[in-house]
Amino acid sequence: MGKTFSKRSQPQSPAASERRRVGLVEHDERGNASVRWRDAPADEQRKALEILGGPIAIKSEDSFDPYARGGKADTKPRRGPRTDLRKLSEHIKKMRLLEERKRADEDAPDED
Repeated sequence: MGKTFSKRSQPQSPAASERRRVGLVEHDERGNASVRWRDAPADEQRKALEILGGPIAIKSEDSFDPYARGGKADTKPRRGPRTDLRKLSEHIKKMRLLEERKRADEDAPDED
């Protein structure tokens, strides 16, 4: 039996690997972005990117690593005790009931 290759495992021809492509960002009717690729013309000039100034620091003491355990993320202090939402819900129901009773008493005709 012959070997079958997926697209990822097939070696690319030199022309395909040297092909220049340009990605254009497009938005659909919902505002979701996607990239549409097109072949770049052979005579198209690309901007040269360069780093100005001195060497770039890869990591400093002030940087934040979201994957590191501990550090700045875990040292954030808690702000007060946790709120018991069941008690809060009961309190809101009681307050609404009191408001309804007050309105009912105000709407009731006075008996003299």
